Amino acid sequence: MVEHPEEQRAFEIGADTTVPVGPGVGPTSFDPTRLDFGHYAGRTIDELADSDPDYLRWLERHPSGVRYRTEIQRVLGVTRRSLDWER
Repeated sequence: MVEHPEEQRAFEIGADTTVPVGPGVGPTSFDPTRLDFGHYAGRTIDELADSDPDYLRWLERHPSGVRYRTEIQRVLGVTRRSLDWER
């Protein structure tokens, strides 16, 4: 069977939560310390901790920030309790 690059294929989800999940083969250029989208694209989590920590707290809870969550928590010294939406 010949595979076409545009065909959708299943991809494995590993136990390591620091690795972004998604299709593709080989190493990724994703950097969990630097945003690659939005108003702050190109800025680091460390820079934003100084200039706009409220944005990081929001991003930590938002689906678009899932792949940055570990780094945000490290930089802000946040615990799992910060993810509690009921607070």
